[in-house]
Amino acid sequence: MNILLMSMPDCAPHFNARRWKPPNLAISSIAGNIEGHNVYLADLILRREQITDTVKELIKQYRPDVVGLTAMSFQFATARRIARLIKSLDKNIKIVLGGYHVTLMYDELARSNESDPFDFFIRGEGDLCFNELTEALDGKKSVETVQGISFRNGGGFIHNAPRPLEDLAKIKLPDRSKRIWKGYRYYGFTLDIVESSRGCVMPCNFCSMDKMYGKTFRRFSIERILADIANAKKQGANFIIFSDDNFTLDIKGFEALCDAITDAGHNDIRYIIQASSTGIASSETLVEKMARAGFRIVFLGIENASEENLRLMKKGNIIEKTKLAVKRLQEYNIMIVGGMIIGNPNDKEEDIAMNYKFFEELQIDFFADQILTPYPKTGMREELLKAGLVTNEYDYSRYNCFWANIKTNYLSPDDLQFLRWKYNKKYANYFCTTPAFVKNYPLAYYYRQYFRRPFLRLKNKIFRNNLSEKELYTKDMSMAEAMNKFF
Repeated sequence: MNILLMSMPDCAPHFNARRWKPPNLAISSIAGNIEGHNVYLADLILRREQITDTVKELIKQYRPDVVGLTAMSFQFATARRIARLIKSLDKNIKIVLGGYHVTLMYDELARSNESDPFDFFIRGEGDLCFNELTEALDGKKSVETVQGISFRNGGGFIHNAPRPLEDLAKIKLPDRSKRIWKGYRYYGFTLDIVESSRGCVMPCNFCSMDKMYGKTFRRFSIERILADIANAKKQGANFIIFSDDNFTLDIKGFEALCDAITDAGHNDIRYIIQASSTGIASSETLVEKMARAGFRIVFLGIENASEENLRLMKKGNIIEKTKLAVKRLQEYNIMIVGGMIIGNPNDKEEDIAMNYKFFEELQIDFFADQILTPYPKTGMREELLKAGLVTNEYDYSRYNCFWANIKTNYLSPDDLQFLRWKYNKKYANYFCTTPAFVKNYPLAYYYRQYFRRPFLRLKNKIFRNNLSEKELYTKDMSMAEAMNKFF
């Protein structure tokens, strides 16, 4: 059979979609574990400006028997429209939907007309499950025996038994050679994605990760991780993001991986990870090993400067640990993307302002400032619904941390949206001026300071200075609204 796997083009408005073009690791991993079929990978992030024509051309050129789509919650509407387009081109193509949204919402989707264009759902990990599904479609086994799938039966769906978590030792390397296009970028670097572990055992109630993996943590072998890095480098990558949910749950294992990366000579490229403040602060030797291994950026789960809000999110009082983690990372010039969540139930404007000031005082390099989002099936969603604070319950296309889907006891959704914009703008000139940024990217610093920023100031003076603050805000939100309009 011909199998076409596609990831969605939707990108959260936080990101510059022209410079941030990541591959999807899930479909590459599925490709590496499918046997006996022709597999093609299409990351639609690389074709954002021409989705309809691109999908038509893909169907015409590769003549797939099966199309697999993966989507997060905010991407589901796009996945559904693509699936309907494919069915209009050839109703005999079997369409499989996987990813976080369908894993969490499969029963609700199956009982609604939103499931119309799909023939199968994959719930949970798809690496090995997809291959078993192809065997069933080939007549080698019964579709009823494939754990972890739902399949269309007449007007409804039958949900097979859940699939146990995979033994990671059985999952083969991703097959990046099946990608149709090139052009994965992180600013000036060639980007790829690798994983070293799956799952998280932390109790954070705003996260849906435990609905995919449960409260578990599994690590790939160091040998397998090194082989995956080597494979990504062979495909041209010189910047790798580790997709791990929390890289610092196993500090000894992380330190051993850092040593192995260095010893294997894979510290000739750059790495980004996501980590907890508690994990980074727990070791006196970890950050030095990270620096030697090539780790240049850490997404640090700071979340909030308020002890009350941290308790609400079940993060614990991590403020002092955050300060220590930041200090250790800065000692080795590792840049920090600080995770910030605003819009907690008792937030007022002064609480939101305090977070931005706290990040500036810590000299956080970049602010990943998000508005609290009531993701499906999370504990936080249930609490916010009970409190009557969810203002957009079902339009999941806006569930990307950028849009306000809630209110607080003091602020409306419009207030939250505006305040995030206001304080993000207030600190815009601060970005890319921190000591860690200057030491990591001196040319970028001088370019931004002495060329790009003067140019932007002149441009704004000509085109935007005659606009009021509210008009500027409205203009920027209109651009954000248009960002994921593909059809």
